[in-house]
Amino acid sequence: MNSKSLVFILFAVWSAICWRWYTCSIKGYCSSDTVAASVANHQGNGIEPMESDTVVADLTVPESNPASNSTSQSSSKKPISTQPVSESRMNEVQMEEVEDRMVIHFPYNSIRKEDDAAIDDYLNRLAAELTGSGQTVTITGHTDFVGEAKDNVRFGLLRANSIKNILVKKGVNGKQIKTRSYGESKAIATNDTPWGRYRNRRVEIRINK
Repeated sequence: MNSKSLVFILFAVWSAICWRWYTCSIKGYCSSDTVAASVANHQGNGIEPMESDTVVADLTVPESNPASNSTSQSSSKKPISTQPVSESRMNEVQMEEVEDRMVIHFPYNSIRKEDDAAIDDYLNRLAAELTGSGQTVTITGHTDFVGEAKDNVRFGLLRANSIKNILVKKGVNGKQIKTRSYGESKAIATNDTPWGRYRNRRVEIRINK
């Protein structure tokens, strides 16, 4: 093997390593499922922010007994205990309270609110407060920048509607809940790192005063 062939082989190996690092670490495309595949069955037209009053995601979650709402409402006055989101738990759903809203962060390519005691407790209290007061709530979905912008708007709406669906199952009137999506357009962190993209994949829940 002459020196020119050796240089060519080394260059090809180096290029392959760099491509793998860029697509996996920077763009996050190594997941077996893509955002486009996740929204393929939910095509539609719309402009940002996309809004919906329809529950479009059916999640299997425990249903609360509406008769117990009075008890839940009394306990809803207790402070909600939240912890700062942790970079070591990016494969989990995490929740944090930010100013006048609650923020739920999602793992890559996920629209499900996975089992989490703190989030379940918060949603139980929120449902009790909404059913007792008649107030309305706005749930806004957001994504990172992976995928097409129009698909990210739809994917953000799926995240928002997944939380709406849980509240409806807990007895809240769907007319009290407004969902919308800004997709990738309102990032709160850099999209150049996995941690930043995790922070951007979120649902924000705000009670309308």
